[in-house]
Amino acid sequence: MKKILVFILIVFVLTIVGYFFWSLKDKDLKLVPKDADAVVLIDVKKLKEQYFFSALKHPFVWFGGSTIISKNNGLIIPDYIQIFHLKNTNFSQWYSIFEIKDKDNFLEFLKGKGFKITENNIYKKDRLSIKIEASKCVVGFSNSSFGEKSKLILNSKTKGLYADQLINNSVASVSYFAKSKIHKFAVYLNDDNIEIKTKTVQDIFSSQISELEKQTQFLKMKLDSKNVKIISELFNKKLTDSININSVSAISELESVNDKIVSYAYDDNFNEVEKVSYQKLVQPNYTINVQSPETEKLWSYFQDQKWINTENQFTAIPFQPNVIKKNSFEISIQSTRKNINFGESPSGSFILLKNNLLLVDFLKVLSPSDKKSISKVNYLYYGNKGDYYYLKLQLKKDKLPFILSQ
Repeated sequence: MKKILVFILIVFVLTIVGYFFWSLKDKDLKLVPKDADAVVLIDVKKLKEQYFFSALKHPFVWFGGSTIISKNNGLIIPDYIQIFHLKNTNFSQWYSIFEIKDKDNFLEFLKGKGFKITENNIYKKDRLSIKIEASKCVVGFSNSSFGEKSKLILNSKTKGLYADQLINNSVASVSYFAKSKIHKFAVYLNDDNIEIKTKTVQDIFSSQISELEKQTQFLKMKLDSKNVKIISELFNKKLTDSININSVSAISELESVNDKIVSYAYDDNFNEVEKVSYQKLVQPNYTINVQSPETEKLWSYFQDQKWINTENQFTAIPFQPNVIKKNSFEISIQSTRKNINFGESPSGSFILLKNNLLLVDFLKVLSPSDKKSISKVNYLYYGNKGDYYYLKLQLKKDKLPFILSQ
């Protein structure tokens, strides 16, 4: 009996010691360029740990193999994967750097994943671009200006950050570098949703989400001046720097309509004959209200951008027809096919995008893999009240937790 207890004690101590050494991490973030204004940090060991404990609850996935981090890609995977955004670039332009352990293995990995070489050691597949130089590679999540930006990144000095500055006990984090401080948001991978929130956030958004979920619209949004500025900066627009905007609200629903197509042909006697056919199209009906004490200035800005035509249609929105109107405190844009009222809405700033059976047909430019990913989403919610920020991607119910289904 004593031998069994001693054996159990030894195994327990070895497990504790092994876990201690396994959990030690290199927290020096050596790959974030000085010009980065935002960083997504992924704690690789914590991600693997969460995967392991989730797999314990679902033993039938044990023999499927983990796809969380590939071990055979020829790269050195750091304890913290660093994905960053550069100042004065589009919101979609994010990058990461990895050190190459085995170049031949890495090139074989890229070939197996369908990447094609273009020029200057740049490999591309869909929106992903990879630049190889010496023992490093830059990964770009957008093809826009990638060649230029990858050179800048490889030759840039680093910020000299430490992981504890950006992340605290979550599987990942998103950090934004303002002039005076770092704004940090924790990322949590739950069974059927992903949450990004301020670390101290309270449960102040659940009632708002429940109320919005009951509504049928594809989009409902209400933003105060602070959040309008945040959104405009995300998309690298400086409109709110010159024009005072108090709030923006919007509502939209998708509708399947019959689009009439008129074509002409000639009969046997060479008479012109009109032919009418119809095709199904998905079109949004929408209402957008922009409240501002400077509507005349905002209207002039739209005209200078040539976004208002002679029929008072707002052409920056590609879905026509619509009509744009103004009064002393508000500019409104409405689709003319069907009028939608904003109705009652919760307090605070929010955006709710709900999945819709018509959405995939509406987004025709998406790849099959993108469409498959969207089909798994229930809704995307953003909320802000005071200093609390919350983003939630709610997924449709599945047999497996999100982390095991990837």
